[in-house]
Amino acid sequence: MPTEQDPILFYSSNHQCKSQVKALLADSEYQVMSGHNLKDLPEIKALSYFHLILFCPSENLEEELQYLQEVKRYYPAFHLPVILLDPAHLILEDYDLEGLGIQDYRTNLVSAKALKFSIARQLKRRANFFYQEEQLKKLDKENKAKNVLLEEVSLKAQESERLKTAFLNNISHELRTPMNGILGFLEFLEDPHLEGEIKEQFIKNIRVSSERLLNTLQDLIEISEIEAGDLKVKFQSVNLQQLGDYIYKLYLPRAEAKGLKLSLKSSLKHDEVMLWSDPSKLKGVFFHLLNNAIKFTNQGSIEIEINKLGEELQFSVRDTGIGMNATDIDNIYQHFVQIEEHLTRKYDGLGLGLSICNAYSRCLNGKLHIDSKLDEGTLVQLSVPYITGKTEAPKMPREGRKDVHFSKVRILLVDDDPINLQLLQKFLKDSTDELYTKTAKNGVEAVEYFKQDSSFDLILMDLKMPLMNGFQATKIIRELNPEIPIIAQTAYAMHEDKERALDCGCTDYLSKPLNKSLFYQTLDRYLTKPTNA
Repeated sequence: MPTEQDPILFYSSNHQCKSQVKALLADSEYQVMSGHNLKDLPEIKALSYFHLILFCPSENLEEELQYLQEVKRYYPAFHLPVILLDPAHLILEDYDLEGLGIQDYRTNLVSAKALKFSIARQLKRRANFFYQEEQLKKLDKENKAKNVLLEEVSLKAQESERLKTAFLNNISHELRTPMNGILGFLEFLEDPHLEGEIKEQFIKNIRVSSERLLNTLQDLIEISEIEAGDLKVKFQSVNLQQLGDYIYKLYLPRAEAKGLKLSLKSSLKHDEVMLWSDPSKLKGVFFHLLNNAIKFTNQGSIEIEINKLGEELQFSVRDTGIGMNATDIDNIYQHFVQIEEHLTRKYDGLGLGLSICNAYSRCLNGKLHIDSKLDEGTLVQLSVPYITGKTEAPKMPREGRKDVHFSKVRILLVDDDPINLQLLQKFLKDSTDELYTKTAKNGVEAVEYFKQDSSFDLILMDLKMPLMNGFQATKIIRELNPEIPIIAQTAYAMHEDKERALDCGCTDYLSKPLNKSLFYQTLDRYLTKPTNA
């Protein structure tokens, strides 16, 4: 509960108000610390020492109210109550005091008793506020303890806990191992005497480790969407010939690097190549199946087949790898389960690939079948209903243009991470003759900079930032200018995050880590002006 020893910050650059308050509180035992200039006040983070602020504005009203707004943004509600003293009646009706979060507003400093009553009241409210927060935390902690207890008495929960523990150990391994390669070889690259071929090999090792780390994170994102029941399916026309060629060309170098023969076979006729399905889910199944096939095959071949059997379309991946026994096949669909769970397992990965494929197959109204023999190989087949798609199917994605170049651009970069800002600056400098950039580390700065200068050609907007996130900043900027391209560039990688970014006004979306070619391709779409024929 509040006491007269509660520290209070009193600010006033108004001599009359300062004299009145000092006289009224002369005989009180409050720890009152005074400030007469905004520049002399503690940093906002340091204001947590105080339990209340007495704030008497002067004619420098706009700057002082802006300061109060920043204080209340950092200390909302009763985290730090503010009593606004205004004996000179400076605050007009058009100022939204409630919007500022002010707890009390007084224009007449009549008596010490009235002022002390107001102070005691706000301190009591603050104490009650923190007391209630503490009680809620305590109640939440008790509820969590009860839930844990209920889980422990369930055999199913115990098994789930075992699998989760194994998964956490595995994910620690899968994150730390590539990070060890990345950080380790980066240290060697700092050697100025490193020879050319060795340097190229180290860079290649870093790239391989980075791709492994990114694949691990992507698997986690996909399985989290599956667990949350948040898989979204977008059916459209798919050209199966283009799909097969794209997959084959993508994985051929990886197979050849391991000494494996990769082949693609298709029995589809010319009028059967169009399918109504979800291309991203089909590609996802192929990616996981081929990743597994290459991982678990040390010699021999991998075959990709696309066939139409009656009313079904069948996609197959066959390898000559280590294979599985019947028990392994029964367990492999479970999340986080691998054939080898012990510490001496030979193969990396989280054991999520076939679980993800199985979930995707259900989304496509299909089914997944596995036929495997230990030490002989594995055949995985995805069967989906054959529904003819339109002939004007979109082409499979290609690598973005690498020769993109801009003559003169003005870009607002918004990101709270200085390293990301440096990377964006490097990308832009390499592709621009004359570049002007302005950097903002949060949404508040981004909005203010845009209000001051709206002549930017494009905005690169991070989504997760302090004070004001990218979603909020985009909405405000979009109200000021509905035309300027705003490209979200963010580590948020869920499907709903992309949809939310587009819904709030972003023109396009790039997920981190940024792909250089895709980055240039995306900017080219919005910065290159069409030429008249």
